[in-house]
Amino acid sequence: METLPDCDKLLTNRALQCAAAELNVDSSELRITPVSGGFSLNRRALVSSGDRTIFVKEVDANLLSDEGERELGWLKKDYAVTRLLQKTYPQYVADWTELADDGHVLMTSSYASSDGWLWQPPTDNSVAERYISTVITAVRELEKIKLPQELIEELQLQPFVARELGLDDGIDQIIADADIRRRLIDNYQKLLPNQLEINKRRCQAIIELLEKRDELIDISVHANPQTGELKLVDWNWASYAPQGSGATEFLVDMARHGHDVTSWLGELNAEMLASFVGFFLIRSLKPPLKPGDNLRQMQALSAAVAYDLLERM
Repeated sequence: METLPDCDKLLTNRALQCAAAELNVDSSELRITPVSGGFSLNRRALVSSGDRTIFVKEVDANLLSDEGERELGWLKKDYAVTRLLQKTYPQYVADWTELADDGHVLMTSSYASSDGWLWQPPTDNSVAERYISTVITAVRELEKIKLPQELIEELQLQPFVARELGLDDGIDQIIADADIRRRLIDNYQKLLPNQLEINKRRCQAIIELLEKRDELIDISVHANPQTGELKLVDWNWASYAPQGSGATEFLVDMARHGHDVTSWLGELNAEMLASFVGFFLIRSLKPPLKPGDNLRQMQALSAAVAYDLLERM
């Protein structure tokens, strides 16, 4: 009889053996701590021995429908781009990373909350302002990176924005299909009660937008991002993108968490914001990535925030 994979296990024995070899101990001596946040189909955990802790991400093909080919590609790209940036902007990437078990296990330095690292936007406004300014500065610097064509191909820096956003037909589907608009309105009405006041207003605004087909058409006309020079906006999602793409995505996330991003409106890319509206709206109707996660709610709120920021530009 076939043995079913243990979906609740943080890491497989193969990944633990990789971590044990790196930490130079027997796998029975490892301490394993779950991690939260983010949206991933991979196994993830912090693994410790003595006073050293590393972060481990594992692609387990037994949990995936496609033998993990896509996830393995992302893990390889994550490793390769991090290694590249370690040579040019080491202050912005993990100090150490290793790809093991034929590319199925990625290990990196761990940056624990107990050591002062922030994994959620800070609640204190003065700290939040410094946090946002620091990230925007980093994004500006990373956008300056220029790479030879052969390295672009080796790292598979696909033009994600052009393919997934520029050619996305989410807004067109919403314009054409009244049933999709009704489902979206129902979803937002369910989201409203448990949101921050500012996000309640944003949800209400996008409900009103969905009720006005002509204004949706205006958004569609505006959403036409063009790829320009190579901009390495993120070492996990490195891609061709218009200038300001990294700042725009980050500021949408900060605004979604309730932070005032008025001082950084000049950093936003209007075409990206317009694209985000349709892109996130249509994806918010998909089934959950995993049972119990809130990815679709996050996408719905991101669409509402993007529309709000676009209106303010």
